[in-house]
Amino acid sequence: MNIKSLMKLTFCWGLIAFALPALSGEPAEKAYIALEGEGKIVVLDTQTRQIIRQIDVTETIDGTPVAFAPHNVQVAPDGRSVWVTANVHGHHGHAETGHEPEAPARDQVIVIDPTKDVIVRRIPVAPRAHLSHVVVTTDGKTAYVNAQEEHRVYRIDADTYRILGFTSVAGQGPHGIRLTPVGSRGYLAMIQGNSMGVLDTVSGGMSYLPVGGAAIQTAVTPDGKIAMATVYDAKRLALAAVGGKQVDFVDLPKDAKGPVQLYPTPDSRFVYLADQGHYFNQPVGDAVYKIDLGSRQVVNTIKAGQAPHGLVVSRDGRRAYVTNLLSDDLSVIDTSVDQEIARIPVGKEPNGISLWSAVWGGTP
Repeated sequence: MNIKSLMKLTFCWGLIAFALPALSGEPAEKAYIALEGEGKIVVLDTQTRQIIRQIDVTETIDGTPVAFAPHNVQVAPDGRSVWVTANVHGHHGHAETGHEPEAPARDQVIVIDPTKDVIVRRIPVAPRAHLSHVVVTTDGKTAYVNAQEEHRVYRIDADTYRILGFTSVAGQGPHGIRLTPVGSRGYLAMIQGNSMGVLDTVSGGMSYLPVGGAAIQTAVTPDGKIAMATVYDAKRLALAAVGGKQVDFVDLPKDAKGPVQLYPTPDSRFVYLADQGHYFNQPVGDAVYKIDLGSRQVVNTIKAGQAPHGLVVSRDGRRAYVTNLLSDDLSVIDTSVDQEIARIPVGKEPNGISLWSAVWGGTP
């Protein structure tokens, strides 16, 4: 079989794979959204823009219901699992029970099976750790989880769900994390350390790139060349060549309120950035900025809902999805014209978001 015939066959099989979910009644693409204010993960069909499932993350421990607040959600790159950071709701670890537990419940990493949208595993980590963000390696073997209040980065075996160990990052307060495409480095947003941490995933060693303010989330371009971090209080984007030590900055417009999550386009040319504000006594934002990574300039400002927080770009690059923390909805942005084309009510305090596709698996 020649190359041309093989390409045609591959394309045909791709079309068949894309059609199978629709024939079975399942959507071809789903958005998983963490509702921090409701203790649920909602599953949205991105084509019909309808919520098709709600996954309650409450757990009964020793006969007592324990409420968890899901913060971040991440579909594994192979699409076989969905990972959630879930923190115990309430100071003592038991919600609305009226008594002090013998021991505080531990914050958890929750794993969901996307074929059935059910919880298949809970991985208790530590009490009051504030598990912020989680990522899974491209080969699907390892998950990395930031524990902001413990100042640790946990490493989890994604097959056995066993905690393999952790890297200490004393005083740094790790929040966001993203991996390079090959998985050799992790870039961490250090909210207290005012830096972008660089984790060597082979040795476990850490180094730091100062960014001059509270870093909230990181991103790595799909081509593996540029690592970025949002700097909330300085209201700018920090950029560094992957493997490099020099940090450059893109200043946001003067009326920016405070950037949080960000996501690059599949062609590595642009990055979309959610200007949330609201935290740390800042005004509430409603803008999503589009930044040209070549010219290092903001090229578009897109109006979203109140306090845009989570952000993801579809694998084909046609849509950006933004969770609006205070207006309890999801903005759908057409990236060809950089305009919001829909706003979908999803529930109280939507935070993290990730996409699952029947063809391509998860968003990295």
